Amino acid sequence: MKHFRFLTMAALIAFGSFTCAQNVITLDEMQAKKKQQQPQQQKVVKEKVSYSSASDDEAFGTLFLQYNPSNMHVSYNGYSGSTSMTGFSLGYLYSKPVSAPLYLEFGAAVQYFFKSEKYEDYYPDYDDYYYGYDEHHSHGGKSHDAKFSMLSVKIPINVMYSFEASDAIAIQPYAGIYGRVNILAQTKIGDQKANHFSKDDMGDDTWNRFQLGLHLGCKARFSQKFTAGIGYYMDLTKITDHTTIRGFDITLGLNL
Repeated sequence: MKHFRFLTMAALIAFGSFTCAQNVITLDEMQAKKKQQQPQQQKVVKEKVSYSSASDDEAFGTLFLQYNPSNMHVSYNGYSGSTSMTGFSLGYLYSKPVSAPLYLEFGAAVQYFFKSEKYEDYYPDYDDYYYGYDEHHSHGGKSHDAKFSMLSVKIPINVMYSFEASDAIAIQPYAGIYGRVNILAQTKIGDQKANHFSKDDMGDDTWNRFQLGLHLGCKARFSQKFTAGIGYYMDLTKITDHTTIRGFDITLGLNL
């Protein structure tokens, strides 16, 4: 009996040792297999992050500052010319995906234009009354500082197409229309001021409060954080019967 019990215990010990050895081998195999799979998983995650760094299908907002070098184009009684002015805009644009990669953009911006130059009084002489004013003839008038300023609110509506140029850069061409609400506009020459929206000051040349225009351009979005771009705009409706505004939009923005 003792001999049988000894054989039974020996068999159990041998079986247990064999089972432990099997478990050790199995665990080692699992760890080796896990190590082989880890680089592949990391590669997949890395590719996903790189893809989403340039653009995605989610809506986003942009707080932007624009430099607007512009021209006021005048065509009146056979005369055609333009004068340059400087403008700046501060605004917000919301971009909503319609059907990727197409976005609908809308927002608003406060826009300020200004210009300063010298103005010379004109004193007619005897010949001018009979033969007409010769614009090339100098009459030695008194020189004044002429200052123009204009404050508006611009409301753009765009269609934008977004595609990836690299892992971190999305190129975004756009085109659309805008409405501009003109709030203030005045010219100051010496001590005199003229309100361009006043019938008393401007007569038949009183300016319009609302305009429509067309603009197009291209932006680049960097790592979903920053935007830079350039565009061109032009009024479709005139600010007076003979005056329109056109120019460029140079944009820097922060994506929110």
